[in-house]
Amino acid sequence: MSSDVKVIWKKGDNEMPNKAKHVVDAARGELLLKTLHLPEDIENTIRYNADKGAQSVHDYISSIVVERLIP
Repeated sequence: MSSDVKVIWKKGDNEMPNKAKHVVDAARGELLLKTLHLPEDIENTIRYNADKGAQSVHDYISSIVVERLIP
C-alpha cells in the first residue's frame, strides 16, 4: 500500500477548493451528529433534510437552533 498522497489544499493557501470544502463540511457535520449523541433515526432524518434543502448538516442544525432561540 502506497503512503503517497496528493495534497489538494493546505491551510494558508488561497481559498479551499470546492472538492476539499465538500469533504471537510461532510466530516464536520458527521462529527457534530456524533457529538450530539442522537438516536440513529434522528441522525438520518437530519442528513435527509439537510440534503433535501441543499445544506450541510452543520448549517441545517444551526438554522434549527437559531429558529428556536430567536423569539
